[in-house]
Amino acid sequence: MRGHRYLRALLLAAATSFVGCGDKPSAPGVADAALALRTDGGGLAAADAGIDDAAMPQGVSDELSARMRHLLEAISQNNADLAGDIVFPRDAWIASKDAPDPPKSWERKLSHGFRRSVERTHKRTKGIENAKYVGFELGHAIVQVTPRKKDFKKPLWRVKHSKLSFTIDGKPRHIDIAEMTAWRGAWYVTRLR
Repeated sequence: MRGHRYLRALLLAAATSFVGCGDKPSAPGVADAALALRTDGGGLAAADAGIDDAAMPQGVSDELSARMRHLLEAISQNNADLAGDIVFPRDAWIASKDAPDPPKSWERKLSHGFRRSVERTHKRTKGIENAKYVGFELGHAIVQVTPRKKDFKKPLWRVKHSKLSFTIDGKPRHIDIAEMTAWRGAWYVTRLR
């Protein structure tokens, strides 16, 4: 048992040394791995205190653009799994959402809604299979969410009406992303349509 704790502490130190390094937000997988290491029995351990969940996110970065390309690919192929890195992380939802059953809430509200929106957008956009990524524009009204019941219990950042731009056969098109929420300095989709 003692060896297990030592290994866990060592892994936690290694994971947290990658999270928050440099000026760019950490890759979602690294942040989620660090969060997973700090989760014990459904609650966050004291080691989580050093990471700011509500850190002010950067604007559009190369990392965010790459994840938005994944979103366009998911829509064009009608496969939401291709954009798993742009959806607000399950562990972050559990840690920050005020809900009776946060895991069930994430599955029902976020994951299922995202999958439905990808499918609907694919069906409604003629020629989307031939889409070419152009860029991404973050919405202009970035606000900090006031913690309240049945919403986030942490002051996270939210933006509405971001724009994913692409072309279909040379003609410019865009998808309006209803809502994005930041977690640990990185933007994620919380409502696609």
